[in-house]
Amino acid sequence: MWVYLNNQFVEDHQAHISVFDRGFLFGDGIFETLRVHNTYPLFLDRHLQRLRQSCESIRLSLPTPEPPWEALLRELVDRNHLEHTMIRITITRGVGSLGPDPSGCENPTIVIFSRPLPQLTKDQRDQGVSLTILTTRRQPSCALPSHVKSLNYLNNILAKQEANEAHTFDGLLLNTDGHLAECTTSNMFFVKDERLHTPSLQCGILPGITRGIVLELAREGGIDVQEGTYQPEALLDADECFLTNTGFGVLPVGTIETRPLTSTRSGSMTKTIQHMYENRIASS
Repeated sequence: MWVYLNNQFVEDHQAHISVFDRGFLFGDGIFETLRVHNTYPLFLDRHLQRLRQSCESIRLSLPTPEPPWEALLRELVDRNHLEHTMIRITITRGVGSLGPDPSGCENPTIVIFSRPLPQLTKDQRDQGVSLTILTTRRQPSCALPSHVKSLNYLNNILAKQEANEAHTFDGLLLNTDGHLAECTTSNMFFVKDERLHTPSLQCGILPGITRGIVLELAREGGIDVQEGTYQPEALLDADECFLTNTGFGVLPVGTIETRPLTSTRSGSMTKTIQHMYENRIASS
C-alpha cells in the first residue's frame, strides 16, 4: 500500500516517523477522515475546512503554500487502485522539544493513508445496532475544544472499552452536565412525535460532516428539526434513533439499554433520511 509522508509517496513498510514526533509523544496533532466513493473524495471542501479550523484552534501552522490536498488524495487513490475506501489525513506538530512547550517545532508531519470502509453486517444495517449509555463522560470543551479532531483520543478509547464490556455496538457519552452528547465515533439523532432531535454543538460534541449534511437534508425535506439539550431520559420514549459518521453514513439503532426501537420499520424517518443521504452521495 502506498502512503503519503512528508512530500513523498512511499510503500507502507517505509512509512516511518521519528520517535520524537510530538504526535507520538503527546498526541499533539489533528486528523481528518473522509470517504471515497467511486474514486471520488466526498465532501472534500467541508473536511478541509474543518481540518484548517482544527489546526488553527491548536495553533498548528500548515506549510505555506498548503499541500495540494485534492491532487494528493487522487494520486493515493490511483496508486492503490481504490474505488470505495476511507482516507485519513493526520497532521502532527512534528519533532520538537520533549516538554509541553511546542515553540521549537519547525515542520509539521503530514501522513495520508487509506483504510477499509467499516464492516457492518446486513442485520446491523437493516435492523439497527445496540447502544448503552456510558458512565464515561465527554471531556468538556473548556479542556479541549470539541470542534477539534485531535489525536488526543483516550476519552473515546475508554468509552469504546466500556461499550465493549457492555456487549453493545457502541455507547452514548453524556457531557459533564449529564446531557446527551455523542457516541465514540459518531453523532446521534433521535425521533419523537415526528420531530428529529439531536444534541446541539453547545453540548460539547464534534460537528460531524455527516451530521451537518443530514441536518441540511432533513430541513430541505420539510422535516421538523430541533438541536437542543437533552437528558438521557429523553430516549426512554423515543420512537427512533440513528447514528451518523463519515464511514457508515446513516446507521439505525435497534436497541438502547435493551429497549427496542422502531427505526427500521418501513416508512420510518430513519429510512427516509438514509435514502436522502444515499441519493446525495450518488449525485456527488
